Amino acid sequence: MTVLIAGGTGFIGSHLARALLEQGERVVLLGRTPNNRLIGDIASRVTFVRGDATSLADVLHAIKDHGVSDVYHLIALLADVSQRQPLSAFKANTESTLNFLEAARLLGLRRVIYASSVAVYDPKAASPVSESGPLRPASVYGETKVASEFYGMHYQRSFGVDFRALRFTTLYGPGKTGGSTGICSTLIEHSALGQPVDADAADAVTDWLYIKDAVRSLLLARDVDAVKERIYNIGAGSYSVRQVAGVVQRLIPDARITLRSERTFPWPPAYDCRKAQEELGYVPRFGIEEGIRDFIADVRKAR
Repeated sequence: MTVLIAGGTGFIGSHLARALLEQGERVVLLGRTPNNRLIGDIASRVTFVRGDATSLADVLHAIKDHGVSDVYHLIALLADVSQRQPLSAFKANTESTLNFLEAARLLGLRRVIYASSVAVYDPKAASPVSESGPLRPASVYGETKVASEFYGMHYQRSFGVDFRALRFTTLYGPGKTGGSTGICSTLIEHSALGQPVDADAADAVTDWLYIKDAVRSLLLARDVDAVKERIYNIGAGSYSVRQVAGVVQRLIPDARITLRSERTFPWPPAYDCRKAQEELGYVPRFGIEEGIRDFIADVRKAR
């Protein structure tokens, strides 16, 4: 089959593209401009299509011209950018989702898998939060994810589009930069490279999801034929930034980490992921120490 990844040169997309290639799939990446920073090792094995996901015509051409059967929609402006540029965030995060859903309706795509976020939840919701928890996001980014999920479920109910959404917790891993949770990856990567790091959210607690577990959940969401819920929490375990820094310091004794407690994250700290386990067969393989060890090894290998 041919799989299109919208946002395939980004953090999640680059890791997903490698995994799909390993499975023998033909991979098409859709984006405005070619960027090989994170896909240099596989650039010759994927097809890059220049196009704008906010243009229905571009989306339709990319899908039709390359015989695409499944779409992974990973495009989104990061939370801090969305907060400053709400109009751009709506177009990039939500309007693009509508275009892929409409394309799926018109062209009869097999499946649309959407990368959502736990930023959809009320930050004050009682933990662990299940998928039925209150959807009262505290950010523009979270609101765009709520809207995209709504449209996805509408297209599923009204037009039979096979839509599935994964609400990711805080992702970390090689290639992750920027955003309100960028410090979670920077803390580990800079320490692995012998560089100092200054963390300003020392006592913020969040669920830490390693990129390889996130990718496996995306693969499972595409592979499972019959699902009931269609929207799933995907997490791995909750820790404060301070606790994770302690693990890094133990694994890298000479790490130079400065911790400050100036902010928290605007979403609940822990999640119930049993529906993903029951319907998709998702169980995280990387606990926090296993994820950090693997992250460190990958960073040092790349260096």
